[in-house]
Amino acid sequence: MSHEREEKGETFIMSAQLPKSKHFQIEPLADGVFAAIASEHGYAICNAGIVDIGDKTIIFDTFISPNAAEDLLKAAKQLTSHEATYVVNSHYHNDHIRGNQVFSPDVDIISTTWTREAIAQKEPEEIRWEKENVPQGIIDAKSKLIAEKDPRRRRELTLLIVYYKAIIESHQQLKTRLPNITFESPKLVLHGAKRTVELLSLVGHTASDLVLYLPDEKIAFMSDLLFINIHPYLASGFPERWKESLSMVEALGIQTVVPGHGPVGRSADLSVMAQYIQSLENIAANMIKSGRSIEEASLQPIPSQFETWLLFFDNFFVDNLQFLYKCLKQEKEKKVI
Repeated sequence: MSHEREEKGETFIMSAQLPKSKHFQIEPLADGVFAAIASEHGYAICNAGIVDIGDKTIIFDTFISPNAAEDLLKAAKQLTSHEATYVVNSHYHNDHIRGNQVFSPDVDIISTTWTREAIAQKEPEEIRWEKENVPQGIIDAKSKLIAEKDPRRRRELTLLIVYYKAIIESHQQLKTRLPNITFESPKLVLHGAKRTVELLSLVGHTASDLVLYLPDEKIAFMSDLLFINIHPYLASGFPERWKESLSMVEALGIQTVVPGHGPVGRSADLSVMAQYIQSLENIAANMIKSGRSIEEASLQPIPSQFETWLLFFDNFFVDNLQFLYKCLKQEKEKKVI
């Protein structure tokens, strides 16, 4: 059974019986284009994408948990009627790449050259750190949750506990699988019988972030270049390049955006993300100008337009502010030299 949805003059079919998973919800975006939006109590942690290009299926990001990725693989087959052909790793962070292992060896995994090298270098270190620290992290978070009364803070602590549980669950079966197709140019184009997909190589959240762009549908899977209603993680990134990347994507005339974390959004969410970065840069600059120390970041109020956003795992607002403080301080010292 199905029903039709009309959008921008186009009609596409949405199945009334979409694949179900405790880890994510499927949201149809266009004919053959689906977002897999992470459930707060599941082990996906990040969002993913499924794109049918006619004769092939592309999976964009694979979650932190192989079990969640198994559900994603099954959902893709149900939605597109053929096996996954390509997997795209947007960047190297654990919540976007650890489901790689569930895909058969004949499925090609695509990333930039930099991202492949980062996964190879950082994943062993990350996994060692997690095994040593995450069990205690769960104990500490549960203790805070018992004492916490504020509903939003309780929700954030619950998210943190789920993240830690997803990590521990994944360790039992984790096998790091590296991308086998890499590229360095600004763009890689995949041509299918039904549509063309562009992988845009940008900089912002990390030194290498891929955006999956559908030029005909004006849809962009942004991964962690975009968070919606959630404080992003800036501390592994490049703030000025990040804002430039958001502007570049917005200039494409995007209509629908899928963030790495949060609900599906619209083009306006790209400029909101840029405003967030700029607002925190302004706060950090004022702190430096007035002689306040980096430790005072925890005393700064969250700007009103972002105060309802989830702080996510712990307190990304303070982490972000401290990171930007250090960046601006270093720039100032270089100018003096």
